[in-house]
Amino acid sequence: MENACDCTHAGLNWQKIGLFFFAWYLIWLFLECLGLMGTGFKLLGGKDSAKLFDVVDNPISGLMIGILATVLVQSSSTSTSIIIGLVGADEMSVSTAIPMVMGANIGTSVTNTLVAMGHFNNKDELRRGFAGATVHDCFNILTVAVILPLNWATNFLEEL
Repeated sequence: MENACDCTHAGLNWQKIGLFFFAWYLIWLFLECLGLMGTGFKLLGGKDSAKLFDVVDNPISGLMIGILATVLVQSSSTSTSIIIGLVGADEMSVSTAIPMVMGANIGTSVTNTLVAMGHFNNKDELRRGFAGATVHDCFNILTVAVILPLNWATNFLEEL
């Protein structure tokens, strides 16, 4: 009996080829949406929206804004995409955005801890989930503790 999902013909796996092109389509769509978000920020804010980030005069305040934004939206991907859109729309400089993205990475610590606490009814799942969340938190905090001062002193990330 022949397999119902035999997608190979003449040595080609059409399912894998289709998935490959679908993945590239999704990446293209994501980049187009980021461009659309940047255009939206330009149209929405104009020159006045740049004044929103005048408070970010040092990296520590940018880090705190990134943490707060991620905690509020509960998604580092969303807050990072917004920051990228603002940089793309020339509403924020790259040097201002770098600490904010680092803050978004630390902000995920709150999210993963809340997810781990969701397993409170099973002690073993809570222990393992909280251990995984703690390892993730330590990695993000230590990475920022090393890279933020280095970037503050040398601006090597902005040059990249």
